[in-house]
Amino acid sequence: MLVAALPIFIIASFLMDPFSGFAGKSEFRELSGRSAKHRLSDWPEGVDPAAVQKVSYKCEYARDSYSAWYRVQLAADAATKWMDHMHKRQEDRSKTLLHQRHEGLEGVHRTILGPPPQHWQTGETPSWWTPPGIDFRATEIMLWYTDYNSGVGRATYSGFDKSNEVLWLYDYASQHDILWSRGGIPGGDTFTTIAD
Repeated sequence: MLVAALPIFIIASFLMDPFSGFAGKSEFRELSGRSAKHRLSDWPEGVDPAAVQKVSYKCEYARDSYSAWYRVQLAADAATKWMDHMHKRQEDRSKTLLHQRHEGLEGVHRTILGPPPQHWQTGETPSWWTPPGIDFRATEIMLWYTDYNSGVGRATYSGFDKSNEVLWLYDYASQHDILWSRGGIPGGDTFTTIAD
């Protein structure tokens, strides 16, 4: 059995952080909601797969970094639930990581005009990811390393194209990406946390 052949420290490391020490990618295009739910590890609660017409998805990851692109065709109410889920997940994950080698977290919720930036992306942007110039919700976070003017940039950007009923999402984290200088959080609904 393959798992039994892997050194125990690799298995333990992967269970603690699924991107730690590994690199890879996952991608599919225009799957139905039901099919996509079986392929995605995190499906938003309250979104009925039968109500999702099509999902295109790509994720590439490496140690401490990942980029994920989504194009989801669905109704506005389901899109709102999906966006709420993704932005909350980014903030919750970032706060969980705060106590691992970081001294503080600075973040902001704001609205930006799309297409959103793809900071220090892992992998190449898929050809199908072509969001229009609509408003995007942004959750942007800096996890600062202790005693270094560096950290991990993390963000989720989501925009819903009402005319075509398409949700566009870009979700990422990148080690040593600096979204702003320490204390220089962009304007918006800001939040900060200091590690215990």
